[in-house]
Amino acid sequence: MRDTNQVPITTQLTGVSSSFVRRVPLLALLALTLFPFGWLGQLWPAFGRGLDVVFSTDGRHAIGHAALFCLLGLVALGVLPRLRERPGRYFSLLLMAGVGQEFFQMLYKGRLLWFDDSRDLLTDLAGLVLAFVIVWRWGRIWSNHHD
Repeated sequence: MRDTNQVPITTQLTGVSSSFVRRVPLLALLALTLFPFGWLGQLWPAFGRGLDVVFSTDGRHAIGHAALFCLLGLVALGVLPRLRERPGRYFSLLLMAGVGQEFFQMLYKGRLLWFDDSRDLLTDLAGLVLAFVIVWRWGRIWSNHHD
């Protein structure tokens, strides 16, 4: 007798691969976020000069951190919509990415975390808050428009 409650293995694998494919942009952006570009700039001088131009002031550095984490937050909220209902989980998970980024920078710089690193985490948080507000506001506009 055939059990009709079982899902064929091919259907299960298709669901898993589809879920993974949907998460690839988030995983790629997370990998880029964690990568210590300052280290790459030391190994590749032309890239290092470009980084120095882009992040030439503290303000530009802060905007870069906030923009990167805003983008990371937007992608995370798009790929993992359940995070919209759990802001505590959203902020804690993505701030761990910020801590991870600072940790990898600490490794290549060979020093402990300092004031600049905690300031970077605050700008990361600002970017995450902005992303959350954008998605929250967009959701409210969308629901009001479709009611």
